[in-house]
Amino acid sequence: MKPYRFLLPLALSSLVFAQGSPGDGNIPGVGEPGGPATDLPPAELAMWLRGRALFDHDFHRSQGLGANELNADSCRGCHQDPAVGGAGGLELNVSRFGRDNLGLGPFHNLPGGQGLSKLRPPYVTGREEYDPLQADVFEQRQTPSILGLGLLDAIPEAEILAHEDPDDLIVPDGIKGVARRLTVNGQPEIGRFGWKAQVPRLADFVRDAMAGELGITTPNDGRDFGMRADVDAVADPELSQTQIDEVAFFMLNLAAPQRTGSLDPQVTAGELLFEQIGCALCHLPELQGPSGPVHAYTDLLLHDVMPTAYRGMEEPGAEAGVFRTPPLWGIRTTVPYMHDGRGEDLRGAISAHFNEAASAKTAFQALAPIDQDALIAFLNDL
Repeated sequence: MKPYRFLLPLALSSLVFAQGSPGDGNIPGVGEPGGPATDLPPAELAMWLRGRALFDHDFHRSQGLGANELNADSCRGCHQDPAVGGAGGLELNVSRFGRDNLGLGPFHNLPGGQGLSKLRPPYVTGREEYDPLQADVFEQRQTPSILGLGLLDAIPEAEILAHEDPDDLIVPDGIKGVARRLTVNGQPEIGRFGWKAQVPRLADFVRDAMAGELGITTPNDGRDFGMRADVDAVADPELSQTQIDEVAFFMLNLAAPQRTGSLDPQVTAGELLFEQIGCALCHLPELQGPSGPVHAYTDLLLHDVMPTAYRGMEEPGAEAGVFRTPPLWGIRTTVPYMHDGRGEDLRGAISAHFNEAASAKTAFQALAPIDQDALIAFLNDL
């Protein structure tokens, strides 16, 4: 059987040409939120625009939307603040369910996995629900920003591993950062994307999201991310390899969030306090990439930052309460915070840190109000 190539309608193909180039008022300029990271050659800019158009496209049932269930009809539907490719608000949270035997363990996934989609199209009978006899633990997940993640995709694995301290022996400070180790196509890889670092590469992220968020099938690339087939009437795969490559290229080349560049002495004082009280032990100000330092304020490692009795989703290598350190660049535009949005503002996010992050939280709470304000001012500069 000849492989099926998903054909976009003429309206979507025309959209690419109607958008023009970055900076013309329709697409953000180079380096701006939602814009390309660098000046791209014409052919690469055209590819970036095609990827952006697919990312922004509202898919339809006739194009394979939904494998009975879905969370949105476009990538942009969740990733939109402060621009296309950004984060999502609390109303865009998705839900995960599992069974941990009322907290006594062991944790088990439900049949079909942890995810429960938010929506069922009108043409699908039934409604969104789960079996309370099976599920007894629930966790929400916040939409993360993907701006600048191309720089994190390029961070060498050795750089990530260099900051591990799984037994808290290298620097006995109560912090036990550990990399998420995955096996992909029989080979070991380090996870770096997702709340539990469950995805190693942005191209994998594209396939995973197309399946889990939109119910769109993608070609098999041997890495076991995404969905090969579903039960709708549209031939599989519903996106071609070329289109997956274009979306991935768009994401890989999205500009990283930039600091405001404030010269306010309060911001400078807050940056010093950020390091002094221990925030920078996990939110590393920089990681070394192939082209120089990447100022994302993350170590890309897993840390236990929830209360000791916290109940949530577990995965191999990432227990309940264990999450990857989220990047802080652009944090001023991505409220609310934490994996489930429990931090309504920056102070609330700091207060929601426990276990490995408890000492930094306690140190912040012990600061004089003027110093707390300075640290918050620094975070609002990122």
